[in-house]
Amino acid sequence: MYKAALIGRDIGYTKSPEVHKAISDATGLDIEFTVRDVSSDGLKAEVERLKTEVDGFFVTKPYKTEIKKHLDFCETECGVNFVRTKDMRGFNTDGAGFMRALDKSFPDWRDNVNAALVLGAGGAAYSVAEALIKSGKKVYILNRTLMNAVKLCKTVGAEIYLNQPAELIVNATSLGLNGEDALASLCVIPQFKYAYDLIYTPPETPFMRRNAMAGAATQNGADMLLYQAIEGDAIMTGQELDVNDVFEKAKKLLG
Repeated sequence: MYKAALIGRDIGYTKSPEVHKAISDATGLDIEFTVRDVSSDGLKAEVERLKTEVDGFFVTKPYKTEIKKHLDFCETECGVNFVRTKDMRGFNTDGAGFMRALDKSFPDWRDNVNAALVLGAGGAAYSVAEALIKSGKKVYILNRTLMNAVKLCKTVGAEIYLNQPAELIVNATSLGLNGEDALASLCVIPQFKYAYDLIYTPPETPFMRRNAMAGAATQNGADMLLYQAIEGDAIMTGQELDVNDVFEKAKKLLG
């Protein structure tokens, strides 16, 4: 049996236990999964516990950057969303998961997108921006705190958003989890061909609705959640998994 966990703060909405149960059933791997809601001053102690209790743990908001201080090795310049405990090595599977999900949701996006606007400057925004830049797209960043946006841009090679044209918009903020409208909060006019929201609960956010009303193709982050989880479980178990095959089987199990 493999033991895994998810750590974050205020993450009672998470569907990760169901997702990893589906992956376990789809692959025949025996994965026991728990969720740890961790306070800001409890992260170090929780990491010390996880070192001895699990084979690997996933990291979500707001610790994808802060977790790096507690690792022995790190495979990414961006936010860490998975840690293998046997060597305390941090990985990022968000970027790969996002790109797979984008290709599945919008099969023609690569031919129709020259530039993308990413909302947010947290760990997930780093992963998304870096993945898009590596795919050859220009990326703009918009965030409520300019200093954080500038830091992200310098790290991955993106640019600050100053109303430049873009065909794809990605919400990598938490705006929408409680019904907030990310577009209204950041004063963005919905004028994009494709709109991807990393949020998956609720399944449709104000961000998605307003972009859809303006004619954009929209998608939530459920597929990305599944793809990045499969990639993380493969690292944890050391198994070479056919990611797309496992995705289809697990998605059927999830209904």
